[in-house]
Formats: sequence, C-alpha cells, structure tokens
Amino acid sequence: MNTRLTLLLLAVIGACFVAVQSISPEPVTSSGTVVPDRPVTVAENPVPQPVASEEAVADVPETELVMGITVRKDRNCTVRRHYVDLGNGTVTDAYSCVPNEAPPDDYDQYGNDELRVLAYNDARAASVLGKRLVDVDLEQSRELLLRAVALQPANLDPVMWLAAHAYSVRGDSTAARDASANTYVLTRTAQAMGSAASVDWIIADLERAGFAAGDIAKLDDQVRSALRRIRDIQLEVFGESLVDEVLL
Repeated sequence: MNTRLTLLLLAVIGACFVAVQSISPEPVTSSGTVVPDRPVTVAENPVPQPVASEEAVADVPETELVMGITVRKDRNCTVRRHYVDLGNGTVTDAYSCVPNEAPPDDYDQYGNDELRVLAYNDARAASVLGKRLVDVDLEQSRELLLRAVALQPANLDPVMWLAAHAYSVRGDSTAARDASANTYVLTRTAQAMGSAASVDWIIADLERAGFAAGDIAKLDDQVRSALRRIRDIQLEVFGESLVDEVLL
C-alpha cells in the first residue's frame, strides 16, 4: 500500500514539473533582454532610410592651374604661351591649346584639300580635318566638326571634343566667359542630338559670370542655328534629316 502511494505521488510531481516547464517564460539575459527562441520578424513597412541627394554628386569637370590660367583637366591638349607684338611698342601674351599626340589615323596621310573633298559625305574625314584646323581656323574647325555630327549622328564626340579642347578655359576672365558660352552652345546642341551630357555646371558658370536669362536665351538661338545647319547638311547629303523641326 505504501509503495502504491509513493509511486502515485512521484507521478503527480512529474506531471506538475512538465506542466510548469511548458508555460515558463522565455529566458532572460542578465541585462534583462529577452532571448527569443524563434526568428525575429521585421515589420512589412520599415521606416525608410534617408537617401543621398543626386545633387551631392556634381557633374563639374575638374580644373587645374597652368601658367597662371585655369583650364579643364579633360581638355586633351597642352597649354602653351605665346607672345604677341601689338605693334605699338608693347607685347602681350596669349595662350593656345596644342592637341596631345594621338595614335596615327589612316586619314592622317591625306592633305587638307583631299580631306575637304571627302568631308562632303564622310564623317571621319570631316572630324579629322576639323581637329587638325582647330588651332589654325577655329570657325572652319567648328563647321567641320558639326558636319561630322550631321553625317554620323550616333557619334557626338566631335562637338564634345571641341567643347573640351577649344573652350577649356574657366574662371573670371573674358576668355573664360566666352569659353563657357561656347561650351553651353555645343553641349546643348549635342543634347538635342541625344547626348546625356549635363549643362548644369555650365549654366552655373554663366550665372556667376553675370549672364542673365536673356543672355542665355541668345545662346539658345545659337543652338537652334547649329541644329539648322546640321539639318541642312543631312537634307543635302541624305535627302532627309533626323533633327526634329520642333527644336528649330
């Protein structure tokens, strides 16, 4: 009889112990933090984290000081100083950007006259001759490089090269103002042809130089003039143009 009571008592104690274990709270660390025994779920709509503003990365070309003038680092040319006799007993200095040496081009074997003939419908010939004349006749160089873009609209490098090469001076001088204005016109022309190049930094330069909205509007007229020239070349050579008339 005593044996039965003892066994019954032990069974009851064991059942109570199991029940207590099954409802006991989750373990707690010494710091009072509950240690979960299952993965922690995250709310479906977490608080959004701040994202860096796109304006934090400015698309502004780096510059450097060369012989006292500020020029763009991506100009792909060497700045050289020249002394010019003004004829009145005084001498002033001027600067030019001499193109850096590039790998030989097949078209380098042609003379200027031969390239002019080829440039009628050959974008590469127009580009090679345009770059060759940049320090000799800037106006003709510009016309040829626009022609290269007209003949091969998918390649906008010629006008962007001209902007970085011939108009690389930056700063507060008159030359820098002119350079910024020309860079704006060429870059906006390239934009109209499909380039993703930014003009924000150029506009900032123009505004710092005192250009008002009316001044920039005049530069936009030059952009339309460049696009009309590209359109005329395409119509003359191909009989059709890719330039949207809405832009003109």
